[in-house]
Amino acid sequence: MNLKGIFSNRSPLFKVFLLLALLLASFFLHHLVALGIISLLFENGYNLFFSYDLDSQTSVNILKIIQFFSAVGTFISPIITYGYLTNFQFGLNKIFNRQTALLSVGTIIIVTPFVSFLIEQSMLIDFPDWMKKFDKDSETIVLAFLKMNNLSDLMFNLLVMAIVPAIGEELFFRGFIQNTFLDFFKNSHLAIIFTSILFSLIHFDLVGFLPRFFLGAILGYMFFISKSLWIPILAHFINNAMAVIISYPYFKSFDFVQTYNHYSESALPSTSISVALFSLISVLLLLYLMNSSSDKEQVQY
Repeated sequence: MNLKGIFSNRSPLFKVFLLLALLLASFFLHHLVALGIISLLFENGYNLFFSYDLDSQTSVNILKIIQFFSAVGTFISPIITYGYLTNFQFGLNKIFNRQTALLSVGTIIIVTPFVSFLIEQSMLIDFPDWMKKFDKDSETIVLAFLKMNNLSDLMFNLLVMAIVPAIGEELFFRGFIQNTFLDFFKNSHLAIIFTSILFSLIHFDLVGFLPRFFLGAILGYMFFISKSLWIPILAHFINNAMAVIISYPYFKSFDFVQTYNHYSESALPSTSISVALFSLISVLLLLYLMNSSSDKEQVQY
């Protein structure tokens, strides 16, 4: 029986409940699979699944496995299933050119100083107590993940912290949410802004709100310009992969690289306003070039 598009003509309200049902079922099933795998691979794995000790490398490895299945079960499996059942178009079928891909990579690299500047400014804000209650302190877990001893650790971290989040979060936020907002608002800028707000809020990180909002907007405009979801996926991967790679022990001796390591054990030097402005202007210029390239490609067709 072919189920492709079987719910494509159903009401928006039905599709909302369908998506919620798929999210809940997928989240539960993927965590159940993770529990089974951990119980088989690790001694006392069942108990370690429900409690963790960041001082134990075994416990950290288990957390990575849980994170992998959690991300796939939340952002990838249910969204792809929803798209299949409703014929929702995420932008995965749109072909992109090499110039657009290179510009997206350059943009996400050169935006780093401005993002660092936003982080530094956010750290100076004294958030009210009621907002701090919603702040999820995930930095300790991230720091534990980034303690790598060999290439196997690096490869697994790239999978868990770069590849899966890039595919899953872009599929959900840019592919689904932004497209849905675009249909609702009929305005690309509003769709990108509201998607970026949700993208940042879901991380529950007060200090990281502004930087993630800005990155979300950059990724949103990349998707809007290129019409291909693979462009923000590539940029998102590069952004996360850089954070993982520069935390690898081999790169710890490169002072310039560590300047922009937000998870460095040493204090970060402050980013000057001039460097931040140069970064911002360069990013806007690269997005303009990306848009011009996209326009020329459409004219040729």
